[in-house]
Amino acid sequence: MKAILDMDIASTEQELNRLDGQRAGVVGVYRAVERPVKGIVRAPRPKDHAMLLLEDGTQVYLEPFESPASQRPASELDQFDGKRVRITGIVWRRMPARGESPLAPCIAGISEIREDFRDEVQREAGRRPA
Repeated sequence: MKAILDMDIASTEQELNRLDGQRAGVVGVYRAVERPVKGIVRAPRPKDHAMLLLEDGTQVYLEPFESPASQRPASELDQFDGKRVRITGIVWRRMPARGESPLAPCIAGISEIREDFRDEVQREAGRRPA
């Protein structure tokens, strides 16, 4: 396994496709969402699932829907919703499933979620006198 600093990072669909089936980091904005269902839904449902919105607009779900881990803990949803994060797990360009599932990317076997301050650190470094 690669060290965290050496780990491949995806922030676009193209990078996600290149890392298909590999353990990697994925960076995007964490969004609490309702679990997608087929058909028309008239009543609002709990936002107890999550996705990452990548910089190119790609939506990446956290865990395959048939996994109990796809329903995210309330504390995680509260902590990260709307924030830029890095999630470490196995990247799939299409959600693995035994039955029907959306043809959407996902991250499975998630081992870490943390806020990603990379942009802020880079901006601060640019402001420091040389």
